[in-house]
Amino acid sequence: MTKKRKPRAVVEDRIEVAASPEVLWSCFADLSKWYHWFPALTEAEWISGTPWTVGAQFHQTVQFGFPLGKVGGVATIIEVSAAPYVAWQGKGVGMEAIHGFRFDATAGGTEVLSRHEFYGTRALLTRLFFLTRRVHKIYRAALGGLKAYVETGTIQLKMPMRSNE
Repeated sequence: MTKKRKPRAVVEDRIEVAASPEVLWSCFADLSKWYHWFPALTEAEWISGTPWTVGAQFHQTVQFGFPLGKVGGVATIIEVSAAPYVAWQGKGVGMEAIHGFRFDATAGGTEVLSRHEFYGTRALLTRLFFLTRRVHKIYRAALGGLKAYVETGTIQLKMPMRSNE
C-alpha cells in the first residue's frame, strides 16, 4: 500500500478462500458483482478511465450504520500489481482513506488481505468513537461474502449488525 504519512487509524482483515488468486481477482475485479458479496455496498460504478488501472475512478457508497449512515465518494486507483494487489484512495466524512486488497496464493487456495488506512484529524475520532470496530465488521462481512460467493455461489444479502455497535 502506498504510504505518504502515518495513518491515524488502520483496519486490517484477512480470510482464506479455497480458490486461486486468479479466480478471486476475476470475481473481485468485476465491480458489478460486488453487490453479490459486499453486503454494506449500496452503489458502485466506474466513472472514468480503464478499470483497475492507475488513475481510473469509481464511485461507491457504503452503509456504515449509525452515526455515519451511507458514505459515498469517488475512489481513485493509486496502485495495481500482478500479485494481484490493488489500492485506491478516496475522501469522505472529512477524512482521507486508502483501501487495499491483496490476494496471496497459499497451500489451500488464497489469503485475501483487506487493509484500510485513515488519515486526517477526523480519522482520530474514528478510533475514539469505536468506528474502527464498525469498519472491521463491514469488511469482515465483505470478505466472508467474497469467500461464500467464490466457494459456493452464495450471495450475501444483508449486513449483520447489532444494535449496540
